[in-house]
Amino acid sequence: MPTVDWNRRTWGGTHSWERDGDEWAHMASYCGQPYEEWKAGLVEELLVPGAVRGTSLEVGPGHGRWTEHLLERSDRVWIVDVNESCLERCRERFADRHGLNVHHTTGYSMEPVPDASVAFVWSFDVFVHLEPDVIVGYLGEAARVMEPGATAVIHHAGKPDWSLRLAPVNRRAGRPGRIAQRWLSQRRWRDDGNRSDVSPEAFARWAREAGLEVTGQRTSWGPDGRYTVDKYRDCVTELRKPS
Repeated sequence: MPTVDWNRRTWGGTHSWERDGDEWAHMASYCGQPYEEWKAGLVEELLVPGAVRGTSLEVGPGHGRWTEHLLERSDRVWIVDVNESCLERCRERFADRHGLNVHHTTGYSMEPVPDASVAFVWSFDVFVHLEPDVIVGYLGEAARVMEPGATAVIHHAGKPDWSLRLAPVNRRAGRPGRIAQRWLSQRRWRDDGNRSDVSPEAFARWAREAGLEVTGQRTSWGPDGRYTVDKYRDCVTELRKPS
């Protein structure tokens, strides 16, 4: 399972960022849709409704492929990342934008962000690589900084709960067991996308324990659900902080 150190090494060093994050077109390709349309549909249906509400916060901006859309709609945007290099790239890329606030976290702390000050929390392609304890930490911090009535949209791993219960047994079987587990949990023989062992049910439970309401969980959006995160069997959870 990806660790904080793995995330720091990978996104702060190994990954080339040749298109500032827009190189990840594989999900659009998987559902047979042009990447630009896939991304635009996601922005309009899931990001815009929250971003126009007020101050936004993004966990794991990378090089800013979603940050640019938040900045277009929110007067103030916080970005939080474990990689200083990613934050520096965002500072450079959005140097002419007003309202950008940057926090380099060592784990999941959002300490500089004031309590009950954020109207919308967004994270995409980040929580899929986080361990459960880090996810729980981020959800607790999100609940702290969200104002009453604030919403959140978070993309995370969506492995079936029942398949995760089989994981310890399969992994003891060595490589054949690991391959079998990958198929059971993601319908894939190879390339698991470095997804965490997290189910929609577990994520929803952790969110509720943090004091947030789960208003929806989905794998698709757009007309007839044509745009998806099905390649690695992911999930997008929508949250709300009670008023």
